[in-house]
Amino acid sequence: MAPPRRPQGWRRSTPRTAWFPLPGPGWMIPGGPAGAYEWGMTRTIDRDAIARLLAGCFTGSPGPGVVPGGRTEALRLLEAYDPSGYGRGRNHLQGPVSRLSPYLRHGMVSAVEVRDRLRERFGADPARLDEFFRQLAWRDFFSKVLAWHGRGLEDDIEEPKHPVPRERRLPLDIAEGNTGLPCVDGMLGELYGGGHLHNHARLWFAAYWCHFRGLDWREGARLFRRFLLDGDTASNFSSWQWVEGTFASKPYFMNRENIENFSGGSWCRGCRASCPFDRSYPELQRILFGASLAPLAGLGGAAGVPGPAPEAGGDGPAMPPAAEIVWMHDGAMSRESPAVRANPGSPVVFAFDTPAMRAEPSAWHRVAFMLDGLDDLAARQPGSPVVVVAGELAEAVGRAARAAGAGTIHLDASAEPAVSEAAARLGERFRVVEHAVAALAVVEGEPRRFSRYWEKAAPQVTGRRAERGARWHR
Repeated sequence: MAPPRRPQGWRRSTPRTAWFPLPGPGWMIPGGPAGAYEWGMTRTIDRDAIARLLAGCFTGSPGPGVVPGGRTEALRLLEAYDPSGYGRGRNHLQGPVSRLSPYLRHGMVSAVEVRDRLRERFGADPARLDEFFRQLAWRDFFSKVLAWHGRGLEDDIEEPKHPVPRERRLPLDIAEGNTGLPCVDGMLGELYGGGHLHNHARLWFAAYWCHFRGLDWREGARLFRRFLLDGDTASNFSSWQWVEGTFASKPYFMNRENIENFSGGSWCRGCRASCPFDRSYPELQRILFGASLAPLAGLGGAAGVPGPAPEAGGDGPAMPPAAEIVWMHDGAMSRESPAVRANPGSPVVFAFDTPAMRAEPSAWHRVAFMLDGLDDLAARQPGSPVVVVAGELAEAVGRAARAAGAGTIHLDASAEPAVSEAAARLGERFRVVEHAVAALAVVEGEPRRFSRYWEKAAPQVTGRRAERGARWHR
């Protein structure tokens, strides 16, 4: 979550690996010109087959995604976007945001590409570009936080700034989107319905979860990771810790005036609920963080109970013979991936991590978004066969490599622990080549606060030094 302004170990398990090879790529719209691919008109992947493959690993009903995935759609959004009003309106729910975040998260387009293309279109225009670029840099900052802490990011980075205990559970009213508060239920409706939630609304909900309900930030971060189209570990878990105050100098919270102002009053008008936010900031600070405050009670229960594990689908996929394959993980889903570009014509393998998905089922709209990305790759990279596999990551990718007779596996470097750990295991049996991915900024040392990072990153991102004395708070 980008900021609005505001007064290690390998988990061993017995794998059940399943395979689903994609058919050939000759499925584009007949007679269409180059670039005539249109999302939703035709697909390579049988969604029903993938749903069977991932039984027990997702919630919701299989079908078309709410938001189209793929690099083609990412580039369309980028070409249509003008950030000129972003600095003034980014905190408003109807503000001029780019909606590029899910594509950035999945590597369908990179932050470097976004920056460079906007510079090409609008030139060196600080008033138009700098605030958007600064927000873009939060994603780079959070990726560095994950690279530094690894799996440690899923626990408190710093000591909590208040003595209030937290409960590790998912209350039933939140799981069902029926808390009785129109604003919170509206946020949950967007989260569950399509996986898009404005950054400011994410912070409001996280504050409600942590401070008003007394729930542990980790469970909230996992809820977001399951449902958000851009749900990840780096930005998502770092932002939840920022709200909780375990990765910030103080916790974040809001009041009704803030919600009403930046939502345009859409939830507050006509609200008859007893509003827990309708107080001044000093009053709320005393209520929420006083030493005598106990966590609010709530109903138990959880959503997304996994079903049976998928059955193995034979000895391996229908892989063409190849000395080298590309493992495309879910943070590098683009034909411009360094690993894909370095290996034209090599089979591309995408793996669903079913042990992790059974433990933390993803919303189907997240799965559909990634399948759209694979469809787009197959259409735009016709010389590279695309194969979808499922199972424990290292085992699934390794079996695909063996089926192809490959001795080398290429992938884009990733700070995501599941990917880096699987790559290390694969390295015991194969030659593994990790391709460097261009960073928005090169900043050495532990990433502790964005303000310090931005002082060093700003010249690389905007071409100008950061303003001295500027307060980069939310």
